[in-house]
Amino acid sequence: MKLQLLILFTVCLIISLCGCRKSNTDELSKRVLYTSAGGKLNTLDPILASDLVSRDMVAEFYDTLVQYDYVSRPYKLIPSMLAEMPKTNNDITTYTFRLRDDLYFIDDPCFNGKSKAARKITSKDVVFSLLRLADAHNMSGGYWTIRGKIKGIDDFREKSSTFKKGDMSLYDEKVEGLEIIDDHRFSIHLVKPDPRLLYMLAMPYASIVSRDAVEFYGSQFREHPVGSGPFKLSVWRRNHSVELERNSEFRKEFFTQASRVSDRTKPLPLVDKVVCYLVDQPLASWLMFLKGEMDISSLDKDNFDAVVTKKLKLIPALKKYGIKMWKLPEFQINYIGFCFADPIVGRNLNLRRAISLAYNVDLRVKHFNYRLIPAQGPIPPGVAGYDKNFHNIFSEYNLDKAKEYMRKAGYPNGINPSTGKPLRLTFDLPSTSSQSRQLAELFVNDMKKIGIIIKPSLNNKARFMQKIAKGDMQIFKLSWIGDYPDAENFLQLFYGKNVGGCNRASYSDPIFDKMYEPIISMSDSEARTKLYKAMANYLTKQCPWIFESFPISYRLTHSWLENYIPHDFAFAKWKYLSLDPKKRENIRKTFKPLSMSDLRNTQ
Repeated sequence: MKLQLLILFTVCLIISLCGCRKSNTDELSKRVLYTSAGGKLNTLDPILASDLVSRDMVAEFYDTLVQYDYVSRPYKLIPSMLAEMPKTNNDITTYTFRLRDDLYFIDDPCFNGKSKAARKITSKDVVFSLLRLADAHNMSGGYWTIRGKIKGIDDFREKSSTFKKGDMSLYDEKVEGLEIIDDHRFSIHLVKPDPRLLYMLAMPYASIVSRDAVEFYGSQFREHPVGSGPFKLSVWRRNHSVELERNSEFRKEFFTQASRVSDRTKPLPLVDKVVCYLVDQPLASWLMFLKGEMDISSLDKDNFDAVVTKKLKLIPALKKYGIKMWKLPEFQINYIGFCFADPIVGRNLNLRRAISLAYNVDLRVKHFNYRLIPAQGPIPPGVAGYDKNFHNIFSEYNLDKAKEYMRKAGYPNGINPSTGKPLRLTFDLPSTSSQSRQLAELFVNDMKKIGIIIKPSLNNKARFMQKIAKGDMQIFKLSWIGDYPDAENFLQLFYGKNVGGCNRASYSDPIFDKMYEPIISMSDSEARTKLYKAMANYLTKQCPWIFESFPISYRLTHSWLENYIPHDFAFAKWKYLSLDPKKRENIRKTFKPLSMSDLRNTQ
């Protein structure tokens, strides 16, 4: 019924709105990208950009020392603000960097009419930016990226709390691990070997900011991006849109794999302007895409139903306009966690195995319109350690085996011998949405088949995190989005010392910890990959989680959009995109309303 209403609403709006957009002279003379952020923009201060919308927007205004190659897979880091990749000493405790010579902050009132030379980025700006990340007054959600890593950084954070908030003399303090050699060269000295430091420096949290701008704008700095990134802020209409214009002083960077030959020798960014709508209603952005008013669109559960066939192909009515569908496994795992603070599920391996075997992943895949890939372990596709041929015997749906493990667990037919009644367990979810209710119902039905009575508990996010921090749960549903393309980022979720942090299950296992600790300081190698696989294999047998699924992202692009390549970590991705304004205008003129017969293929 929901799908039918959506289709009817979509068709009516398309009929009334399609073709009503008038040609925009600016749009035809310049390359203007139209896109959506998918939600509210909270801040443009890099160290405060902890939500996805703010993070991705910050990356368009600011630059980082290193970035991910836009094309290469597996993902790899390349220089961004650096003249070359940094050099390390033998034990990877010191990184030495050299900045490019063409880095400038955008012209802005904060420089008070100073010469261009005053806006040139030097080693001092890098050190200042990292210290801002550590300043306790700023309460940055990104401090974890350098916490405990750089010599003296934790002492600096502690000392910062003794300064008055806003006292900029704090940033004149010397930190042992941040060494300025000259204007272009600097070193970062670490407490212990860390081959993953560069991943942290590629995150928008580590964007290089101007001290002049921070001092000038004070608490309003979050609204005034003064960076050296590919774009400059033109207009920010709260809860509506953000307009960005090309930064003509952006460092010289070229995209030699651009689809248009003339773009291969044109400095980035390739578009002149970006209009990004802050639309948090998927249907609204979807309708804008169908009218040609947005160049890229994500497919959520509802519009996926309307335009993708049972064979997971785009319907002909959209394909005829050259619209292309992109499919990409996301760097995320969905899981059902067992709380090891609970004596019933935490101490009974056979019970966890029984529950895992009774959990029907295929039903969840179907529920989400096949936008999930069943997981066989904790490591997602696309990184070293993922083994596409590995099969987790406890991830298969097998009720006979599940009932056998229930007997081994001491609960034959689900009966608790101490009460003579069915075993009762709680299942917590971090949302009160209708979708969470449906998922809770699926879990209740699965467990009923092996005699377990499940009591669902739907929580708001704050309450959920409170309960999980206290270990006041038995079974819970959660997901983890990777911060960087390394299996360690997922394996850390089971490390004993991370209990109370990212180890939400409170899983503590000396055998696993002994396997995990050597890889912390290991660089990418066959030996490390072998260890990753061994650790993943071990975890699947211990069942700290039900390793459920990896989401698949589906996106649509119009034929006039060029150079679009799905990427999990290309934060400043708009600089690579290009488009053909005339082609867009010509295709828009041919758009016709979708009919019920156009959509019938999806039923």
